[in-house]
Amino acid sequence: MNLPGNDPLKAIPDLIYPHLGWGESDYARLQVRLDFYDDVIVLKKFAHGEVVGQHIVNPTEVAAALAGLDLSSGWLPRDVLFWSKRGGEDRLAIYIPPNVWLVTVRGETLAWRVPLPGLILAGHGYDYSLWAVTERPTGTTTPLYMAPSPNVHPQGVCRGSAPFPKAGPTTIWQGWDTFISSKFNRDLSNHKSRAYPDCVLDQWRALHQAGVETYPLDDLVATRLTLGGLIHGRA
Repeated sequence: MNLPGNDPLKAIPDLIYPHLGWGESDYARLQVRLDFYDDVIVLKKFAHGEVVGQHIVNPTEVAAALAGLDLSSGWLPRDVLFWSKRGGEDRLAIYIPPNVWLVTVRGETLAWRVPLPGLILAGHGYDYSLWAVTERPTGTTTPLYMAPSPNVHPQGVCRGSAPFPKAGPTTIWQGWDTFISSKFNRDLSNHKSRAYPDCVLDQWRALHQAGVETYPLDDLVATRLTLGGLIHGRA
């Protein structure tokens, strides 16, 4: 922002309120005033009706103060990648390291041992999304891949009847436990595996039968999204 003069505050004129009368007692009680201009917000401090200090303030700080929001994250669980508040609710994501998981699939009598790559689970309210990564994220440019799992689409996890908790620092890992312990089916199972594009469950079956311990990263389906997009709500 470019304002004329050396002191940007001096370039901002005082507002004149026509037909508004101020009594001496009103001036005595006035302590702070916010003046909203086209491209700046100025906070002025008063004492006995006189301006005793003024400075430009951040709009985000004003919004937080007026809403009475506590922006402290408090305690965060392990492997949290980011935390924020949106619409008054927690929004956060965790990194789930590569592992072999015991999963149940509808129509199968026995559970499968399925390796999965590193995953990112994001939650906001009762909505969750799941993405794959080829390595532990180190920055916002980390590319996101489709999670090699059924019952997941780019807009989020299909919750079905699973009792997902409201996402928050104390419940986000419970959200993952709810997902991975649910019974999977063929819904939303296509376009998740390069080797088995019609149904990623066929890949799960093959990995289980082969006793593989790690997911083949060259099988992941790329997206145009990054961790930065997820942080800023574009994924």
